Amino acid sequence: MKLITTDEQLRSHLPNIVQTVKGETPFIERISTFIDLAEDWVKTTFTSESTFNTICGYADNNIIKTQTARLVVADALRRAIPSLDIVLTPNGFGIVNSSNIAPASKPRVDRLVGSMLSHRDDCIAALMPELVGASKWLSSSQAEYFGSTLFPTMDIVDAIGGATGSKWDKYQELHPQLYDLEASLAEEWFSLELMTQLRSENLRGTLSAKRKSIVLSIQASIVGYLKGGSFNSRRLADIVNHIRQNADDFSEWHNSETAKLFAPPVFRNKKNAAGYFF
Repeated sequence: MKLITTDEQLRSHLPNIVQTVKGETPFIERISTFIDLAEDWVKTTFTSESTFNTICGYADNNIIKTQTARLVVADALRRAIPSLDIVLTPNGFGIVNSSNIAPASKPRVDRLVGSMLSHRDDCIAALMPELVGASKWLSSSQAEYFGSTLFPTMDIVDAIGGATGSKWDKYQELHPQLYDLEASLAEEWFSLELMTQLRSENLRGTLSAKRKSIVLSIQASIVGYLKGGSFNSRRLADIVNHIRQNADDFSEWHNSETAKLFAPPVFRNKKNAAGYFF
């Protein structure tokens, strides 16, 4: 455990938890294995190990550290909940009980696990926009994954609607489809050069007003496809026309092979050319 190291730090992220009394095992010790697993998952999936180690050294009131810690705790508890009231005795597994507190029923435990999964998704959503400001994150493979489409956050899940279960799981399910759809749009309409740069600026939050407008329009087109099964060609043509009319703002497109698809050479009849027409 590197980020969550004390029982007090752990409990600061857990509402409605009974304080440990003298003689009881501190809560952090009871779920230490799950905290280790959660920290490894966060490093592998979101931060990279290098950035995670740097985050651990930030001040406790740093927003990136706070959001990362909340995500670690949420995922650790999600993993730990099913086994918190189960102990291994010489005679097999048993349920923890006392004269004052009885184990929760299975339906209540299931609801708690579902609630913690939803809370974990909320923690992911809160952390993702903050990671751009974390040391060396933009050069990590994790940043490359999230920046490989124009949808580096889970907002796309809410945009298309109808999702059940974990938003994070749904985002991962959508990600390869988003990548393929953008590749198709780049080849036929917007060019790989422009799309690559727009993704990078969108991830970093450095888009100019005009480029932000184009990104929003492309995103809307993709959302429309995911909801309706087809692209609106008129909308795509309007986006390209805007790009054509603003060469200084979209030089990547104007210098691309894709731009030639919208500016075919003009045929000129010459008397000395083969196939001259009267």
